[in-house]
Amino acid sequence: MKLFKKIFTGNSTKKDIKKIHDGALQAYKKGHVLLKMQKFEECIAAYDLAEDLWEEEVDMLTSQGDYEAAKISKASVLNSLAGKSYANYMIGKYDNSLELLEKMLDQVPDDPESLFRKGFVLYKTGRYNEALFCLDSALSKCMQFPEAWYCKGNILRELGNYEGALEAFEYSIECSQPLNYQFPRFTWIPLTSSSHIKMDSAEAWYCKGDIFFRQTKYADALEAFNRALAIKPGFEDAAKFRDTVLHELGKKSISN
Repeated sequence: MKLFKKIFTGNSTKKDIKKIHDGALQAYKKGHVLLKMQKFEECIAAYDLAEDLWEEEVDMLTSQGDYEAAKISKASVLNSLAGKSYANYMIGKYDNSLELLEKMLDQVPDDPESLFRKGFVLYKTGRYNEALFCLDSALSKCMQFPEAWYCKGNILRELGNYEGALEAFEYSIECSQPLNYQFPRFTWIPLTSSSHIKMDSAEAWYCKGDIFFRQTKYADALEAFNRALAIKPGFEDAAKFRDTVLHELGKKSISN
């Protein structure tokens, strides 16, 4: 009887776990679709449900001693947190976004993408020194991270550290490959924990051009904007800025 009871209870638990897993996956997929549709409040509710169900699955798997399966479910919890963090960011709830990122970093403190995300949100809220600390931490884990270099360059440009910014943008360009979508891809919701995609460097060239223009290095600025437009021909801001540079170069040649 004891053996029969043990087998019966075990089978029942496996069915319960599968039911919970299926519900979590369905909620997560719903949240992902709602995120794409920019229905952020509904998306957060779906991710909340997915997180709760996956947490329950983790507890059940751990109690059974199935630590490998529990590890996979923990990764799913992190993806739910990432989704919620991004949705909160998109509706301007930056404190909520940062709180969720902190929760992720408590579990994976060395994850470069989570460190980058935190740095990005801190940058958007004007907390530049904190943002730089996070970005430098991300880059210490993964030097080939064009988005992190790009974000660092923007912060240093805002702080007036033009040489440091130019160096950061150059690193971003070196880590990048031109692709057919806009830079920077905001790497917020990875399908796996290592989903790094090389990026288009047009924006980094544009930012370099802006700095050269501020420094009145018009020839360098012109080259930078030409590089940006060679990568992304429809880059209107770069085209307009190039016209401004050409105007300044024209005035300079007349004065000479």
